[in-house]
Amino acid sequence: MQPPPRVWALLGPHRGDNNQVLALAEALAWPFEEKRLRYNALRRIPPSILGPTFRSVEADCRTQLEADPPDLTISTGLRSVPAVRELKRRSAKTRAVHLGFPRISPRHFDLVVPTPEYPVPDARNVLRIPFALTPHTPREVAQADLEGLRSLPSPRRLLLLGGPTLYWELPPVEIVGALRHLLDDAVTRGGSVLAVGSPRTTPDLLAAVANELRSTSVPHLLAPREGSPSYRALIETADELYVTADSVAMTADAVMTGKPVGLIPIAKSPLGRTVMKVSDRLRPGERLYPRDLRFFWAALNNQGIAGTLEEPKATNMPDYAQFVADRVRQLLEQPPQQATNDRDNAR
Repeated sequence: MQPPPRVWALLGPHRGDNNQVLALAEALAWPFEEKRLRYNALRRIPPSILGPTFRSVEADCRTQLEADPPDLTISTGLRSVPAVRELKRRSAKTRAVHLGFPRISPRHFDLVVPTPEYPVPDARNVLRIPFALTPHTPREVAQADLEGLRSLPSPRRLLLLGGPTLYWELPPVEIVGALRHLLDDAVTRGGSVLAVGSPRTTPDLLAAVANELRSTSVPHLLAPREGSPSYRALIETADELYVTADSVAMTADAVMTGKPVGLIPIAKSPLGRTVMKVSDRLRPGERLYPRDLRFFWAALNNQGIAGTLEEPKATNMPDYAQFVADRVRQLLEQPPQQATNDRDNAR
């Protein structure tokens, strides 16, 4: 009986990205090593220019990559691309799976798995999925966190706050308006309101949410972005979840609970208004670089996933992590030359 392949899960600074990597690693059901990497200033150089190298990884993390290269790497985010390319340069046996948009041709990977918002060109080694991966295996959650949150009356409505992107912004007045809707609903139907920000949530938005919560008699909690109660405990104990529409990862986390989920609309930024107007005229139907959230929302709508602030919707989601894992297993069964041919077809 052959030993299982050696798998490295390359983790970076963003929780949503890491969750996708871990979701696939867990779905494969093989032992895997987590490589938590920090990156230096060279990460700002486009991967197409930087080329195969470990130099963009902080020196104290670089030693994790110097061992015998694995059979499989799972990565996400453009920061990981130079390190993955270097691992493949060092070993012809290493297969590389990248989740999302590497901002470089898919031919540098054995499999690229983008979600709808990314402008990844079609190729034989590109597997499109309509929804971000999120781990199925329950994370360890402190019992004290769970007990504290469950002391709040049900239904517990959780507001998950993202933050601005290149083309989109979260006007505090509109997000506070959504929060007021949840508070009014709690006055009518009972229950409580919880809120938590992400690393991208701006201080002024957090302050506006805090001010609104301080002015209500509804049982409520504004959770810290780090610390107790944990993000996972909030997700687990919420009865309804409401997500600002900028966050693909938090939307995935919410929908995969099987609980009612509502998306909260966001607004175009000044740059977004200009770029979309020009792009939609010159390149109608094509995605903006580096991502176009309108395509993500369209995929949610086409799949009947999630609802609105006024009408949250519970969805029974397919297991996309297993779907991708099946493709990865097929990839590892191929001889190296076949995998190379598939990558070459991505040129």
